[in-house]
Amino acid sequence: MPNPPRILLVDDDPDFAQLLGDYLSLHGCQVQAAQDEPQLQAAVLSFAPDLVLLDQRLGHVSGTDVLRGLRAVSDVPCIIVTGSSETMDRIVNLEIGADDEMEKTITPREMLARVRSVLRRRRRENDVPPPEPARAGWQLDTEKRVLRQPGGALCPLTNAEFETLQMLHVAKGNPVSRAELCRQVFGRPFRVGDRAVDTIVKNLRRKIEPESGDFVSIQAVRTFGYVFVGFP
Repeated sequence: MPNPPRILLVDDDPDFAQLLGDYLSLHGCQVQAAQDEPQLQAAVLSFAPDLVLLDQRLGHVSGTDVLRGLRAVSDVPCIIVTGSSETMDRIVNLEIGADDEMEKTITPREMLARVRSVLRRRRRENDVPPPEPARAGWQLDTEKRVLRQPGGALCPLTNAEFETLQMLHVAKGNPVSRAELCRQVFGRPFRVGDRAVDTIVKNLRRKIEPESGDFVSIQAVRTFGYVFVGFP
């Protein structure tokens, strides 16, 4: 039988941590708790988690700052758990490298589903065989949910980045609205001033065309959304 996924739960609210930890353990996860950044950093080395659930606020410390420190030492998948719906926090967390974000008010069942979704994606990435030599052009593999660069090397994408690129790729040549991207990728309605989709597209452009000053693969459609015109 496969080993149970190791979940590191970082939260300074012991009641919430106990409730969520018990639920995850009941559904086959091995859970370890941490209450602050030093405990998180130590657990990353000793516990080697498969995924981190990180509270957006640890006392007086922002979870965004903690995530930034985590990304300096590890690429372990990370889901931000927040008690608010501040748009700017979501944008910054996605830019830094969060794989997902969810509010504490969602049901434990949905939280478990999101955890499993991120874990499945990471397993698919790890199971991908070495690239074949002389493989030409960009390749978006929707079955394995990976993006390969010309030559076969993986282009690392967060879950939200892959979902966005896949939607745009399927609709190649046809604009997709911010509202539809927000609904399908983040599972919530689009609100005026919400920049989460724009942030994801910005990250995709930088990864697909890192040396380009003029991003041409994904183009903005004024006041509407974005259109994918093709890989460079």
